[in-house]
Amino acid sequence: MQNVEKIFGSSTHVRVILLFYNNGGYFNNITGLAKTLDKSHVTVRKVISDLIDAGILSELNIGKSRVIKIDDRSPYKEALFNFIDSMRSIKENKSLGEIINMRTERAGSRTERFIA
Repeated sequence: MQNVEKIFGSSTHVRVILLFYNNGGYFNNITGLAKTLDKSHVTVRKVISDLIDAGILSELNIGKSRVIKIDDRSPYKEALFNFIDSMRSIKENKSLGEIINMRTERAGSRTERFIA
């Protein structure tokens, strides 16, 4: 249960999770995330640290920058995103398969923009 507490610890945790969930292939540094979320650097750093410890996010060194991204290999990330898919399917009255297909298509188009 400690991972669950770390994931859903605050509304900022949820906002960070949804930012990565809704933007497939998204990555940023702490400063960029703080600006995007309109939160202090210290607050975002704590949230990111919690989500890295929980296995949802990972940190990657690119030159002198430390970039935060989703940990695509994490079973916790997969379970969390499936949970969000299920919640959205209930809210939107759509099947889980439809939601997953929509998210996969969105992530593919965003990833192509980063590659191009």
